[in-house]
Amino acid sequence: MKEYRKLISFGKNSFVISLPKGWVIQNKLVKGDLIHIEDDGHNLVLSRNDSKSEVKEKSKVILIDGKNLETVQREINSCYILNYRSIILKGNTIRTNIRELQSFFHNLIALEVMEQTPTSIIAKDFLNMDKVSVEEIIHKMDIVTRAMFNEAGEEFTEEIYKNVNDRDKDVNRLYYLLYRAALYNLDNPLKALKNFNLNSIDLVNYLFSGYYIEGIADEVRRTARYCAKLAISVEEKKNLTQLLADIKLNYLETMKVFYARNVDKALCLASKKRELNLKIDVFEKKNLGAEHVASTVGRMRRSVSFVHNIGRMVYQGYNYFLPSDELGTQKG
Repeated sequence: MKEYRKLISFGKNSFVISLPKGWVIQNKLVKGDLIHIEDDGHNLVLSRNDSKSEVKEKSKVILIDGKNLETVQREINSCYILNYRSIILKGNTIRTNIRELQSFFHNLIALEVMEQTPTSIIAKDFLNMDKVSVEEIIHKMDIVTRAMFNEAGEEFTEEIYKNVNDRDKDVNRLYYLLYRAALYNLDNPLKALKNFNLNSIDLVNYLFSGYYIEGIADEVRRTARYCAKLAISVEEKKNLTQLLADIKLNYLETMKVFYARNVDKALCLASKKRELNLKIDVFEKKNLGAEHVASTVGRMRRSVSFVHNIGRMVYQGYNYFLPSDELGTQKG
């Protein structure tokens, strides 16, 4: 919310403005507290005094008895994203599920199991969040997703699917870290500006970008899974290979304009969604009735939609674009 405050002369060498009451209350400030001022050229960034905004080391105990493993994994992931530095599992069922529980920690970047007993596991995080760049994470997610596209389009075998599936796990791990880094910097906006020159809108946009890239990786994995099961002619497999190549090219071109923030080129690419969906329709009609075709084309259409949404973030001003419920990523 924008507000305007009148600049008031105070003595011979100073000027003052009043602070909005809502901001003072939100930051729990009282008369006599120090305000940190960051001079950013034409702008001044005000925040609570640094001594009040130090990040606290958080710890969380998760009781696992009576819970299924999927619920436990969700709780661990949530603690990781919310920047808990120590996560402790306790319960009598640890001894019978030790391998699965260990894997939950291993699937998260820089979270290490430090101590283990038959009834407890202690994992600690050693990341310096002040050095974790959301921009770098996006680039890493992009690189892995490109490799997934390359492998998925090579040939349609179970072995290829396994390789793509392993890469998708890497994208998921990076996305959890991206989510965590974005929330950390949103909660510490002054650090985000000082460390990475990113404001809150930048952070939210990078988080949504990662959301779409992670969704694309999921759909490439699912496409590879169904392609390995398709019973279609050699000629139609060639058509499918070309179709996947077209989708990959659209992704590569979209990411190029995303990095460049090129609005004109993003607008030009917007029509690709319709073109690719028409090609998918043609492939589906030619192979109507063949087992797994409907699932395959469904995954490809979702990939196209996710790519299109990355482009929309550019030509809609790269601001305030939220993911629709319709395109929410589905795990599986």
